[in-house]
Amino acid sequence: MALTLDVWSDIVCPWCFIGKRRLAAALADEPEGSVLVRWHAFQLQPDIPVEGLDAREYFERRFGSPERVAELQAHVAGAALQDGLELRFDLQRRAPNTLLAHRAIKLAPDEDAAIEALFAGHFLEGEDVGDRDTVLRLVPDLDPDALDRGDGADAVATDLETAREIGVTGVPFFVAAGRLALSGAHEPALLRRLFATAREQEAA
Repeated sequence: MALTLDVWSDIVCPWCFIGKRRLAAALADEPEGSVLVRWHAFQLQPDIPVEGLDAREYFERRFGSPERVAELQAHVAGAALQDGLELRFDLQRRAPNTLLAHRAIKLAPDEDAAIEALFAGHFLEGEDVGDRDTVLRLVPDLDPDALDRGDGADAVATDLETAREIGVTGVPFFVAAGRLALSGAHEPALLRRLFATAREQEAA
């Protein structure tokens, strides 16, 4: 039986993008099909309106100064390079509300591919993942009518409520076998230890 791994993440979280890369590296050492990854929505910035905000103004207000924003972005960009990701914060013009993107992930035939496309669009190309047409372009196998109807909203709301219930305050957040939790974008070796410990507890 496959080990279940529930992962909460947000498309605007650079550490979640890094964490996804590190998870992929950890899974590469696992037998195919031995870990079932289930993605869940989380919102780091739920206060952003649906139309988004100017990115520079929002982050300067959130973190206090242009210098502090630059410092934080340089730190995470340096970490991302170690995992083969060149984050382009300089291309970002909008700070998006991610509810639409999370609904798109729920509706996509391949959730993992949709998450990857949205992460790449936001962090590598400066795309506005809160914009309907942009989301449909990044995830071309979506049904536009389903997105426009609001389909997927209930599933996203369930994810957000579950995160509140179990005390998720930061992402990425991993739960293995429904019992062992790990917060943060940890190295593949630690994720593999999480898998092993969860399997040992399941077998006990």
